[in-house]
Amino acid sequence: MRGARSGSGTNGWDRIPDAPDEPVQTAPTDPKKLREKLRRSGFAYLQRYSASEAHFAELMEQKLRRWETAGYVALGETRAADLVAELTSEFRELGLLDDAGFAASRVASARRKGTSRLKIALGLRAKGVDGELARTAIDQEGTDETVAALRFCRRRRIGPWRRGERPDRDGLNREIATLARQGFATQLARAVVLLSHEEAEEKLGLV
Repeated sequence: MRGARSGSGTNGWDRIPDAPDEPVQTAPTDPKKLREKLRRSGFAYLQRYSASEAHFAELMEQKLRRWETAGYVALGETRAADLVAELTSEFRELGLLDDAGFAASRVASARRKGTSRLKIALGLRAKGVDGELARTAIDQEGTDETVAALRFCRRRRIGPWRRGERPDRDGLNREIATLARQGFATQLARAVVLLSHEEAEEKLGLV
C-alpha cells in the first residue's frame, strides 16, 4: 500500500489515508495506537470546525467505519462506541466540545443573517443539539422575530428593500410565501412585506 511499506517503523499508521487507494494488508488494532489516532483526527477536525457532541461522535464513528472498511482496523460495535464515547467525554472536559456554546454561536450567526426561530431550531436539531438547549439559546440571543424577518428581506431584496414599486397582490403573496418557506409566520410575513423602506429601517435601528 502507498505510504505503508514494511520497515517504516510505524506500520504506516500515521500515513494511511481515510480512503486508501489500495487494500491494507494488515490491520493494526493496538488500543493505545487506535485511541491516539482517533484523538489526533478529532482534534484536527475541531481546530477547523465547531460541532455538537452528538455530531462530533457521529463523525468519529464514521471515520472508524471508513478505517475498518479499508481493512485498517478490526472493530466490533461495542468497541467503536466505547472509543467514541471516551473521546467525546475527554474533549468535553477539555472544553473542546460545548453544546451550549455551540448553540449560542450558531444562533447568533443565523440571526444576523435573518434566520427564523423555526429554521434555527431545526438546524440545531439536525446537528444533534437538545431541543430545550436550542430553545434556551434562541431565547437568550434575544433577536425579535420581526427584526430577523426584516434582515432576511434586506438580504434577499424583497419587501421594504425590493427594487421598484410595490408589486400587485400576486407579487406580495410571492414575497409572503418566500418568508413562510423560511419558517416565518404568515401573519408576520404579511406585515413585514407591507412596511415602507423608512419604517423597516427604523425597526432595524438604521435611522
